[in-house]
Amino acid sequence: MISCIQGEVWEVNEDNLVVLVGGLGYQVYVPLACFAALPSPGEAICLYTQLQLSTQPRGEALTLFGFADKRSQQLFNLLLSVNGVGAKTALAALNTCGYAGLVNAIQTGNAQALLRIPGVGKKAAERILLELRDKVLKLEPDLLPADGSQAAAPAVNNMVANVRRTAALALTQLGYSQAAAEHYVEGVLPNLPEEAALEEIITAALQLAAQE
Repeated sequence: MISCIQGEVWEVNEDNLVVLVGGLGYQVYVPLACFAALPSPGEAICLYTQLQLSTQPRGEALTLFGFADKRSQQLFNLLLSVNGVGAKTALAALNTCGYAGLVNAIQTGNAQALLRIPGVGKKAAERILLELRDKVLKLEPDLLPADGSQAAAPAVNNMVANVRRTAALALTQLGYSQAAAEHYVEGVLPNLPEEAALEEIITAALQLAAQE
């Protein structure tokens, strides 16, 4: 088990980065939110990691996932414990909802928020809510008040803001300037649902960029 990786950022790609450690480059898939505080190539980085073994048509493959903080790694592992939820879906959950938004959705039983995650259908959303609610409450007991009646709206608002910022950041990773990325993201938001998923915003923004 590889629980963490510390080295130098060698290369930054759309959904992963290469960390140089002892002359070897490790490809690490990270949530899009990680790119917000990502060091520049040549600078040091330390990530919590989760090594996943997957079966492919030509054999087995090892994939390394990285997280900027321990809580995100723990939430990722909780999602993997749910039957039918694989690593790609767990990563998509963090990308779509963000850490706080995902925790809030599970704590409040918000199945609609989970259904926005690529690869999560009605049955999977129900399993996540059923199997993880108590575990997530232990992970983040203070995110909601004791009666669970408040804080849902602020958490959702924060989630929406984080998704928009991350969408702009994703465009900068594709070569757009910060100003252009923000322009395209803001340009498509009026035509999208208020809580549109990250992938929807990025796709729409790229389509808008292609038209100009």
